[in-house]
Amino acid sequence: MRSQIEIMNETEKEMTPAKTTPDFINERELLKRLPVSRRTLFSWRTTGKIPSVRLGGRRVLFHWPSIEAALLRNQKGGVQ
Repeated sequence: MRSQIEIMNETEKEMTPAKTTPDFINERELLKRLPVSRRTLFSWRTTGKIPSVRLGGRRVLFHWPSIEAALLRNQKGGVQ
């Protein structure tokens, strides 16, 4: 027979949300999340509007929380 603590630990594990999105994403995944063209994304990346990480020669990754923060810094309007 299982103890009350074992049952509580199992319940807690079941209730813990699984991480569904990785922090680092590639260009294709970023384009799925943002309503912009590939050319606009390239322009934003090269001008520094959004941060990116280059790995090796061609691979570029984006840190999604940093992308969100950069976009929110550029936010205009809204109720204050």
